[in-house]
Amino acid sequence: MRENASDNMDLTQSTWMVRDLEQAASDVLLLEDDSVIAGGWDGAIKYWSAEGDTIWAIETPNRISCLTIESDKLYATSGLHLLKIDLKTGNIDWQIGLEGSADAVVVTKNRVIASSSVYDIEHNDFLESAIWSVSFEGEVIETHRMDERPWTLQLSELNVVAGLGRPKSGWIKLDGSGGIIEQKQGWKTPTICSSKTRPILFGRADGSVVTMDESVLHEMKEAIAAISNRENSLLVADDSGQVDLVVSNQIVWSKTGDAVVGLEHGFNHSGDTTTWVARWNGAVGSVSVRNSSTGDEVASMSGERVHAISVNEKRVGIATEGGQIMIWEQALFDRRSNQETSADQGDEHRNSMLAKLRALRK
Repeated sequence: MRENASDNMDLTQSTWMVRDLEQAASDVLLLEDDSVIAGGWDGAIKYWSAEGDTIWAIETPNRISCLTIESDKLYATSGLHLLKIDLKTGNIDWQIGLEGSADAVVVTKNRVIASSSVYDIEHNDFLESAIWSVSFEGEVIETHRMDERPWTLQLSELNVVAGLGRPKSGWIKLDGSGGIIEQKQGWKTPTICSSKTRPILFGRADGSVVTMDESVLHEMKEAIAAISNRENSLLVADDSGQVDLVVSNQIVWSKTGDAVVGLEHGFNHSGDTTTWVARWNGAVGSVSVRNSSTGDEVASMSGERVHAISVNEKRVGIATEGGQIMIWEQALFDRRSNQETSADQGDEHRNSMLAKLRALRK
């Protein structure tokens, strides 16, 4: 059954902050202090305070694909380049070129670890990829070249784990200095995506969600498009547009729709966590907020395509094709929801009274 959007809160009316990047937004990052950093398709990076004031804005060489923070420094992949930026001033400390597009970056206590890939338009495939170990001074210490593309790159305690595509599939584990210490290969199906939080879970092309030892936690009909796990709750989407919320290996609820382009566990609302799912039908984007326990939709909106979602304990942020950076804050979200509920109850009472008056006239 199609849900009635009129029964849900309009997300656009409950935003805490909306800012304009002035170009299509490609990534957004919510920091622990609630400040916000966003990057764009043409290389812009802007930094706003928790109150929404612009701290700085800079231009970088090309599209921002990944942003990460460590020790008051911002690390960004921008087109073919890896950048280190001073978080307080926006000054670029250094900028180095990688081979192919700079895809992702993470930071350990010892090194900056980045991945890159070379795409061949004629063959419509990735020809070569690499994982780079870079010093904090911007010197390339070690480079691991491979035929497989690292589709995922993330921290795992003191190490770094990269999920690999064809031909070897599986994953590579690197130590904090960027040296390869372990590799799992030979999976029958490529790794496509992974969870952002520990334990690391991989989504694969055959529709399975697996742990690092390849234990299958969940299976879907098509390739996994996105994963978000929090404690014992697994939120997962496949290429068909189906979204499952799984707890203790049991599907709590399942929803279908347009292609999923982002999903995350969000802040608490009405005593339960929320799930945020962004979809795209090729022309119009949408965002749906649901109660994690019941699957009931509590808020929604439609508009631009969403390119990134970021969350912390109190806020949720999205980056859109139109360049909007939209932020929702838990307390305001709750107040707006309660106001709409009160208004709905008032309308019900008014409609009931009008019905009684009409009955008396008969």
